[in-house]
Order: sequence, then structure tokens, then C-alpha cells
Amino acid sequence: MEPNDAGNPTGASGRPLGRGLEDISHLFLSPRAGDGRTRPALPVRPYEPASSPPVVQLRPASVTRERLATIVLETLVALEDGLRVVDAKIPCQPCGEIDLLAVDRTGKLAIVDFETATVNDGLLIRGLGHFDWILRHLPNVQRMYPSAGVDFSLPPRLVLLAPQFSSLLRRVVRQITRPHLDCVRYHTVETPHGPGILFEPVVGD
Repeated sequence: MEPNDAGNPTGASGRPLGRGLEDISHLFLSPRAGDGRTRPALPVRPYEPASSPPVVQLRPASVTRERLATIVLETLVALEDGLRVVDAKIPCQPCGEIDLLAVDRTGKLAIVDFETATVNDGLLIRGLGHFDWILRHLPNVQRMYPSAGVDFSLPPRLVLLAPQFSSLLRRVVRQITRPHLDCVRYHTVETPHGPGILFEPVVGD
């Protein structure tokens, strides 16, 4: 067998490579001892960490009851889509004040009461007292808000907001069939623009 010349590289079996492969054979074949040829080094790309959005750390915010009332008013649509403000701080003696009156997307009047204390079982009693007051004074309430878009033929509903609800209160709520009652936890957090609020419906507790 004739020795291979430099212009006709061979594979590991010693047979000549096919047409065109001789042009790239140096990338795959180990150099022969003493032939002076080396494999070209592959380019090394610098490590680039994967881009990701910045992490925002949320911290609890301490707010007064007055400040909480303002935040709830400004973010009511976050509590429930379609919920609109009707009035706030409605006196209803001897039941104190209704924190907020709203109307939902179905036209139903919504009584919204809230509490900042974590121990707040009295919030339920207060809310039920406000519901009873609305029913007893429904003609007056209708005259007070003639253009609010409220369907007064529908029974009002009650929404309670608090940082936490005790297990006792949740058990009692499960037995209440009237009014329609929603309990919502809220979390106040610090943001670059001031205190913000997160709503968390209490479901299946």
C-alpha cells in the first residue's frame, strides 16, 4: 500500500477520505506526531447570567384606621370587580357608623365594614347591626341615593374586612344564610408610593 501524502488525509482505517472531507479533516483527526499541525481552539464565550426581573421585597405596613379607610376607598375595584362607592361613614344610631356603602355589578347594595385589630369578633355583630338598620330604613336610604344605580328590590349584602378572622367567627359565618356575607382578609404593605393593600377572600375556612 502506498503511503499517504500530505494532500490526501486518511481516516482511522487508513483509507482515503471522501471528496470534500479532506478540507475539514483536520478538525476531527488527531495530529500525527511531528507533523507540526494542531487543532484550532474553539472560541470560548464569556458566561452571561440569565436576565430576570428585579425582585421586589414587600414589607408589612402599619396604618391607622383613617388611613385604611382612604386606601380601601381608592382601591375598591381590587376588592371586587365592578364594585363602586356610594358613600362612606354613614351614621346609623344606635349601631355606630357604616364604614362604606357600595354597589356591586348586579346593582346590589353592599355594606362594607372593616377593622384593623387582629382580634375582631365584634366586627360581625357590628356588620349585622348595620344590615338590620339598612333594612329598617330602606325607604330613607333609597331617597338618600336616588342616582347611585342601586337596585333596592335586591337584598343588601355584607362585606367584612379584617387582617384575620378567628376560627369561632368563621364557624358562626358558615351558619348565617342572611344576609349574603363575605369575609375578606387584607394585608397592608409598603410600596415606593406609600402603603398598599392586598385582599384575600376567606374561602372554605
